[in-house]
Amino acid sequence: MDILRFLLILLSYMGLTAAVSIDLNDFQLNLAANGSIMVAPTNNSNTYTVSLDLTETTTSNCPSLSKAESLSQMELITRMTDSCRYDTLDPPTTLSEEGEIEPVGVHARFFIYVMKNVDASNLQFMTQGLLQLRYKDPRLAFGNLVPNRKQPIMGETKLKKIIWVPHIFLTNEQTSSVLGTSAPDELTSIYPDGTVVISTRIQATLYCWMNYQKFPFDEQTCTTILESWMYNTSMVDLRWETTNAVTFDTELQLTEYNMVGSLYNETIRMSNGSHMTHGALVGNYSTISFSVLLTREVGYYVMDYFLPSIMIVTISWVSFWLQADQTPARTTLGCTTMLSFITLSLSQENNLSKTGYVTMSEVWFLVCTMFIFGSLVEFAFVNTIWRRNNNLELKKRTTKYIVKSTFVPHIRRHRRHGYKRTDSTMSTTSMDKSFGGPRDNTVITIETPIIIGGSLSREDSAISLDEQDETETSSTSASSESEKEKPAQTFATMTPKEVSLWIDKKMRFVFPLAFVVFNALFWTLVYCL
Repeated sequence: MDILRFLLILLSYMGLTAAVSIDLNDFQLNLAANGSIMVAPTNNSNTYTVSLDLTETTTSNCPSLSKAESLSQMELITRMTDSCRYDTLDPPTTLSEEGEIEPVGVHARFFIYVMKNVDASNLQFMTQGLLQLRYKDPRLAFGNLVPNRKQPIMGETKLKKIIWVPHIFLTNEQTSSVLGTSAPDELTSIYPDGTVVISTRIQATLYCWMNYQKFPFDEQTCTTILESWMYNTSMVDLRWETTNAVTFDTELQLTEYNMVGSLYNETIRMSNGSHMTHGALVGNYSTISFSVLLTREVGYYVMDYFLPSIMIVTISWVSFWLQADQTPARTTLGCTTMLSFITLSLSQENNLSKTGYVTMSEVWFLVCTMFIFGSLVEFAFVNTIWRRNNNLELKKRTTKYIVKSTFVPHIRRHRRHGYKRTDSTMSTTSMDKSFGGPRDNTVITIETPIIIGGSLSREDSAISLDEQDETETSSTSASSESEKEKPAQTFATMTPKEVSLWIDKKMRFVFPLAFVVFNALFWTLVYCL
């Protein structure tokens, strides 16, 4: 029994020694011992000779990396990413000096080929570019296995599928796709130290929240946001490259906008029950973004909208040089200019998204419409005055009294004088009564104009040939009484036609001057605010 116990201890010791000397990273072995015990040719009964034959058997199918130099790059990476060594669901982990797991640093770079279709009506734009992600996976380092290989292992979609790749998505995308003619344009490069670089040509239609308060003199900022989808900040740290993070093609051109510059930023987005951006996953997620600063080219709008509208408004003032009684000509001119301007404005507004605030183009439209409508209202006013029958009595021929008399019509009230036809006419009967009996005197009744208060009025005056002295005396006394009751004199009189022409002449200067003042204020607000 003692001998058997000793053999078991010896075999266990030898088995452990053999197990320690085997590289367990490459093989999983079972040790088997075959042999016999022979008594030594000595007189010492405690001395034995033990002979063992050790054999190794492989119990796993994990491919060997012992002869990596003879393998092709695809065979090498296939063996390194075998399921017995590599799990594509687990991100690479590194330990800090304190022994804590550090997140994987994913560095991004974006090179933009094309940027177009900055659509104002749908608030979106389209971009094409090369997105490059760089991170380090120690499990893919092959420098110690193949020291002579200095070039990276490169492959396309097939290589990308067998390794762990961070899931990055565009937060503000509407649609996106990977470009490629016969196959997706994806390139995966694995360097000897385990650095992985994934390059993808993508095309994406992104939302751009625009502000059109100063349209068409607006400046827009369109942002592209990249964010980690599955892994929060404890596992993936998404950052921009320190140099040339966002670059643009030197031949990049925009049709409607001029690109001023770009800005890029790194932030953290929180996902929770009230602000869910990652489905059921709650936590802080790393986010990077870059913004393109755009200014609208106003040459098109100046040539196709503002200058034609100025000309249309100016044409509407031609009616001020036409007489007020030319109704067909002035009406046709006013209505034609109004309809033409409305059609011109609608052609521009149809390209703009409907907004809840007033834009600069709408301010221009409203004011120009008021000028054209004002010329029509002015024609209606002077045409009404033209058709009046009464003249205007003015103290002075100045703007103040003309406007006052025009807008506040004065009802003429002629004060009646003491003269009456019965009083100023000497009939035969009255003269007979005054002289005591009938006489054969001839009486002549003459209608003479008498000027009273600066205006002509006719009163009857009867003059007897025989009683001329008496009638002269009575007319003299009547004239003295009328001078006492005479109203205030007027110094000027204008006919309705003269008033209409006077208003048109004034409007020839008022409308252009007001339009010049409006333009000065409008363009000051556009370029100074």
